[in-house]
Parts: sequence; C-alpha cells; structure tokens
Amino acid sequence: MTLVAVFSTKDFAVAVADRRRVQLSTGVHMDDVRKLHQLNDQVIAGYSGIYLPIGNNRYQGLAEEIIMENGVLVTAISTVEDVTDIYSKALRRYLDAGIPKESLEITFHFGGKGRDGGYMLGRVSCWEDFQPMLMESNENGLIWSLSRAEYAVDPWLTAQIASLPKINDKAVRDLAVSLVEHTAERDGYVSGTYDLIVI
Repeated sequence: MTLVAVFSTKDFAVAVADRRRVQLSTGVHMDDVRKLHQLNDQVIAGYSGIYLPIGNNRYQGLAEEIIMENGVLVTAISTVEDVTDIYSKALRRYLDAGIPKESLEITFHFGGKGRDGGYMLGRVSCWEDFQPMLMESNENGLIWSLSRAEYAVDPWLTAQIASLPKINDKAVRDLAVSLVEHTAERDGYVSGTYDLIVI
C-alpha cells in the first residue's frame, strides 16, 4: 500500500512518496521501497502498484519493471505529455496482449515541464483504463495528483492548500512532508519514511 503525491505550480513540481511495501496475504510491511524516479531533467514520476515475487524472497515492483522497459523511449527532452503517452501505450499493450487488468494494478503520476515549457501533471492508471490524463498548472495555484492506501487524505490536503499563505518551493516541500506525516499517523499502510524530489 502506498502514499504517492505529485504537486505542480507554474514554476516547479514536487513529488513525495512513502517507502512502505505490504504483503497483503500476511500483513507484513517493509519500509524499503523508493516510489519516485526522475525520468530526465524535466519529468519526475511517482508510482504505486503491486510487487511480484522474483525468487530468493525478493520482490520486483511492476512499476520499476515498466520504467526499465520504457527507459529507452524517454529521452532528455521528453515532456510530461510525451512520458504520459509512452506509459499509456505501454500499459495498454499489456492489455492487448491478454494480460488481465487486475494483474496491472498500477498508477503513475508525472510532474514537470510540458511541451510549452510550463509545468503540469500527467497520470496513467489502471483505475482510468490507462488513458493518458493531463492537468495544466495555472498562474495562481497548486495542482496535485495522488494515490493513497486507506485513509482518505484529500479533504485534509485541500484544506491545507487553501490555508497556504504563499505558494513557493519551501511551502510546497513542507506541505508534501506534512502530507506523509499526517497520513502515516492515520494509516498503517503508509510509512513516515519518505522520499522527495523537486524539479
């Protein structure tokens, strides 16, 4: 289970993710997973999804496998739109190959620069049939996309954003850290240990 969030303003993007991995069959959790990846100088990815056994009591995340498979397609100049499209097509190819959607419970959240040079968000998720979802930032605000475990953090996050006196790099970093801490206190599937990337 997980907490992954990507935020975007018109000037920068922030991604934050806890490190918890849970074996649902046993309830055992380990705080050993990094769920963020900087794809290039323009795009960061946060992801949630399942982990598959690869032998010797080790697990490989489906998201990491997909990142490795598509790494050659993501270039130094790929934008959020480009990456969102690449991942959408890759995941839909799995469906076309007959892999059941239930085996592909995964969501990618992307933040960074778009084709026009402005910051934006993208998302590709099994819950949206792997269709590419794009959200452009605006002049005055903060947009966000997240995956969560059990605790519905959305109302708390919306209230926190509304109460920000100023939206700048420090305020959004602090908000991202507070999001993880707040959620970890209320959801046993989320760890207080986290990673954060800003571009």
